[in-house]
Amino acid sequence: MKKSLAAIASALVVTCSPAAFAATPVSSADPAVVAATREMMATMKHRDVMLASMRQVDQQMPTQLKSSLAAAIDSAPDLSVEAKAGAHDKLEKALPALVAEMHATLSDPAMIDDVLAEMVPLYAEIYTLDEIHQLSAFYASPLGKKMLANMPK
Repeated sequence: MKKSLAAIASALVVTCSPAAFAATPVSSADPAVVAATREMMATMKHRDVMLASMRQVDQQMPTQLKSSLAAAIDSAPDLSVEAKAGAHDKLEKALPALVAEMHATLSDPAMIDDVLAEMVPLYAEIYTLDEIHQLSAFYASPLGKKMLANMPK
């Protein structure tokens, strides 16, 4: 389950970037670009943005999860009214443990490290060293800082 949630979180974060379309290991990327990418992510305070995003997901997940699962039960054409009631009862009993497991996963700092480690080669393969420096300069600018401050919102 933890790997699945990490994959979902990675997908959410990475798909926000055009770099999402080319996953290449760090070892094939130019070491200077990799280093500059790591510096850029530090400038972007990417870890903080991701932590804020994970907190938002963690807060919203219980309600969304319950709603989605309840809707799936209610829309199951092969279940009788009694079977649906039983499924809802099972859902209510299982939900606290599921939510606790998801909370543990979403609040695990190692997951953020894993996601960041996966993002570096994406950026390093898509952008040149000069482009990474330009992006870093943007994120260090007042407008870039404003954008970063508003990203979690």
